[in-house]
Amino acid sequence: MLMVMDPARCSGCDDCINACRETHGVARARKGDRMPLFCLQCHPEKAPCARICPVGAIREVDGALVVDEESCILCKLCMVACPAGMIVMNTEKKSAEKCTLCMDADVILPACVEACKENVLKLVSLDDLAELRDRADFSEVLEEAVKIYGKKI
Repeated sequence: MLMVMDPARCSGCDDCINACRETHGVARARKGDRMPLFCLQCHPEKAPCARICPVGAIREVDGALVVDEESCILCKLCMVACPAGMIVMNTEKKSAEKCTLCMDADVILPACVEACKENVLKLVSLDDLAELRDRADFSEVLEEAVKIYGKKI
């Protein structure tokens, strides 16, 4: 699953960031210049945060990368390696944290998506992307996005 955002419709209200903080104790998203910034949900085999972790504390669970709090040694290398700067430290839990699309919370939708009054945030599955790829009007846009995304990983 990937989370996508329509930046033109974002009002910058911070409801998504506040919902994340309420759900997890620390915001796993942060305020950008005008809109929130989220984890890129890198491919588990290519994610810089997981690849650099010296103890293997960042691993794939059900298609998402999660931080094993018990294994994390707080070296902060994952913070340095994250291309989006979205690894945060939870001082209470004494562990690094990253967005898991709320797979580690008792919710149906990620808290940020649920909190967005403007309906700016959407979850997209790989199947949805494949279906869009087959539609001619989206194929060029998706091909360009894949090229850009692939270069950043």
